[in-house]
Amino acid sequence: MTKKQDIWGLVCTGGGAHGAYQVGVLKFIHEHFCLGEFSPFQIFTGCSCGSLNTSFFAAQSSDARKSSLWLEELWLDFHIPSYHGNIFKNTAKLFWRQWRKPREERHPTWSLLDPAPMIEVIQKGFIRQNLLRSFDAGTTLGIGVVATELLSGRCTWFIEGPQANPWNLFHSLGSPEKISTPHIAASCSVPIFMPPVRVGKRFFLDGSVALSRPLSAAITMGATKVLSISTEKPIPDDLPNYSAHFRPRTSNVIRMLLNRLSRNAAVDEAKEIAVFNQFYEALSKKTLRLGLGQDPLPLFHDEALPHHYRPAQILQIHPSRRIQPLPAENRTKSGNQKGRSTRFMFHEKFIRELVDLGYADAGAQREELKDFFRETPVKPGWRGMFRRS
Repeated sequence: MTKKQDIWGLVCTGGGAHGAYQVGVLKFIHEHFCLGEFSPFQIFTGCSCGSLNTSFFAAQSSDARKSSLWLEELWLDFHIPSYHGNIFKNTAKLFWRQWRKPREERHPTWSLLDPAPMIEVIQKGFIRQNLLRSFDAGTTLGIGVVATELLSGRCTWFIEGPQANPWNLFHSLGSPEKISTPHIAASCSVPIFMPPVRVGKRFFLDGSVALSRPLSAAITMGATKVLSISTEKPIPDDLPNYSAHFRPRTSNVIRMLLNRLSRNAAVDEAKEIAVFNQFYEALSKKTLRLGLGQDPLPLFHDEALPHHYRPAQILQIHPSRRIQPLPAENRTKSGNQKGRSTRFMFHEKFIRELVDLGYADAGAQREELKDFFRETPVKPGWRGMFRRS
């Protein structure tokens, strides 16, 4: 591929089964904005279920148009009864199977769900040989999946690619690795529900636990235009109203904690980046002179100077409505509504509904996507001459 002035980055946040929404958004994008068969993105970063989607396209970036249908089929086949059945019954069965094993074969950390089905899906979707071909073709410049280190709680990005250089900042650690199934599984390993995953000499859990700046990895690896796809509608600015008879329940606490895990921190980070962009533009009009041959440093780096900063355009897509389970799938035999979390509801019909919602929401933002994927013209004058290609 020819080198371009703009580098497009894809960021997918977490949300369990809600990650199917991202599949629908990406299906629309790869139908309408592919560069031939190439993906329009070159940098791919993700968290939790988003790491499965972004790692898939990072590996398939040279054949993305056809591969988007493959990813959709992968999610539709992700039908795991144990993930959406009676959670207490499944837990009891899992503990019983562990107890029956010889002591030396028991897993040291018991969890509510068996991770085997998730690992099987990751192995089907992420093919490392394809990722290496995408690196060679130049259609993928960087991939990053984020996880939380078990003992320190440190946010750790596992990164790979021509533009994947290490970093160690207050909000995260960038660790160059050969991305494989354990890295993605660690990013998806929801605490308590899934066991910690060993990567090298350390154990890691879901990246959503410690992630505060989901856009930072893509920008650090060189993305100048970043598309962020969330799986949840942004939290309203106003606090909710309580009914007169409201009493806190344990389910309210659990639901809030799960919501915090999938909270879209990209909304806050995008606002920060917008402020930095404004500051950069104001400063450049007066005194900024871009230095030649100087590599940009990550945002907030101790040695970063104004000429290191590279403005980034951010576009965010999130569900147009709150994701709820299908009515027929959310009723008990007595007709009462279930209060089960939809993040583990891997029903084919529910997944299909999310894919269709993502496709429709992306279509509704088609004009914004056109502007996002449009090449930035080189400005005349000294700023245009010194702009990096």
